[in-house]
Order: sequence, then structure tokens, then C-alpha cells
Amino acid sequence: MRRELRSDFTTRQTMLSDLFELYYYSDVTIKPVEMHSHDYYEFYIFLEGDIAMEIENVAEPNIKLVPGDIVVFPPGVRHHAIARRSAPKNKGKEQNPTPYRRFVFWINDKYLKELVSISPDYAYLIEEAQKGKFIHHLESALFGQVQSKAITVLEEISTVHYGHDAFLRIYSSELLLTLTRYVYESEHKISVPENTDMMGQLITYIDEHLTDTLSLDILAEKLFVSKSYIVHEFKNRLGLSVHQYIVKKRLAGCRDQMLSGIPISQAYITYGFNDYSNFYKAFRKEYGYSPREYVDIHTMPG
Repeated sequence: MRRELRSDFTTRQTMLSDLFELYYYSDVTIKPVEMHSHDYYEFYIFLEGDIAMEIENVAEPNIKLVPGDIVVFPPGVRHHAIARRSAPKNKGKEQNPTPYRRFVFWINDKYLKELVSISPDYAYLIEEAQKGKFIHHLESALFGQVQSKAITVLEEISTVHYGHDAFLRIYSSELLLTLTRYVYESEHKISVPENTDMMGQLITYIDEHLTDTLSLDILAEKLFVSKSYIVHEFKNRLGLSVHQYIVKKRLAGCRDQMLSGIPISQAYITYGFNDYSNFYKAFRKEYGYSPREYVDIHTMPG
């Protein structure tokens, strides 16, 4: 059964938790919010709507947001979201307004410092915002994975299972680090170092070519190793065949695209499942649900 993950929006701008808070909002009637700042960090993950963001002391006064935008506000930065007024496309006809959908992720300063003490990688987006770069953008596949991580946090928030507090820390830190990784790697050209071991190069090549034709012959040719070496390394180090690894990664790519709103029929073709019946069986075996059931369970109500 689908859980109700959506929160009713309020204009409250103070944190109640001493760690983090995460909300999913979907509004047709938009409540105005005055210019404000926080004493905590805000990660604003924009999903949909006709919205502009006004940030104090930024050259462009009203920045129109597009789905996939991530906006980061350190403490003390004044800002607010503004509903844009678009002219109706068909005058005289009633329009169905696009809902204003977003995740709002608040992190307490003390909790962020705790995470940064574990790894400075957590601080990248904050450091960029402190330099004046508040807005970043992710393409749909990566953005879909961020949404999936956010949904996992919200689902854990709504439970009372054993280990609840520990899982909240794990999932919230994973959401922040995933968001940071994808933004960083989207904005920096990441190449494989020459001294990376061969298994690392194999995995990197596969992960970067999941939407292309992949086979043992192609991997052996591209990386100048024997097919028997590839088979041996995957079995020894991952306990999977090359084919099993590729299928798992492609299924994960399909899943993330579907959760980002891309039609199932487009997602499975994109990732090389030319036959829907085979895709359906593989997806059900991997995730325990049919593709449609999985989307219905994990997609937030609009």
C-alpha cells in the first residue's frame, strides 16, 4: 500500500529536529512566503511548477526554476520562491494549473559539521553556495536517483521499525552525499586514473555505457584483456557473471528513470531491454514487483 509522503505546506521557517527535516510538498494554491533566511542549511530540490527563486544580492533577481534544479542556502542567505504568472494558452478555457512540487531538506549546522568531520566531501555544495553559486542542475536520470533517495528517507520517517534512528542518520547522510556526488560529477569531468586496477576500469566502462551494446567481446576489445580474465574477475570479486552485473545496473537505471517520470516503455528500451517480456520478468525478480506496481508504490502522489 502506498504511504502518503506529502506534507501540508506551512510558512514555518524554524527547525524542530536537532538533525534534519525533509518534506515533500505538492501545492496548486501557492502560499506566499516573505524573504527570509535560516540558521540551518536548506537544500531545495525542485520537481515541477511555474516558480522563480529570488535570492538577495544575486545579479539576476528572479531565476526561473526548471525540474532537476537544486538550490542550496547556507544560514543567513535571504531568499524566497515566487509563483510566476503565466498567461493562459487558451483564453476563455479553464486551465489545470501545474502543481508546485519540491523536496525541502533542512540540515542542522551541528549535524552537518558531524558529517563533514567524517568526510569533507559532504561540504562541496555548501562551499559552492558560500562562493555565490546557489543553483545547480541534474539531468533526469541522476535527478531520478536523488528522488529515490529522498523517498527512502520519507518512508523511514513514517515508520517505527527497530533501528529507526540509526537508519534516519544513514539515509539522510546518503541523500546528502548522493546529491553532492551527482552535482560534483556533473560539473567536473571525471576521468579514470591510469593506475586504476583493471576491475575498476571494467566497472567504470560498463557503468558509463549501460545504454550502449555491451558484451564480453566488446569489453575485451575496449580494455585489451581476455574474455576469460573478465569472467574470472567478476566471479571472484563480485560473485556475479558479467551479464548479471550488467542486467542489475540496467534495471537500476530503468527504475530511476521510471521514478523520475519517464514512461516505462521508454525506460526499458533506453537501457537495452528490447523485449518487454524479458524486462518484466527481470524487473519483478530483482525488485519483487512489476514495473507498474513499483512505480505506483514509490511515486509520490501529485
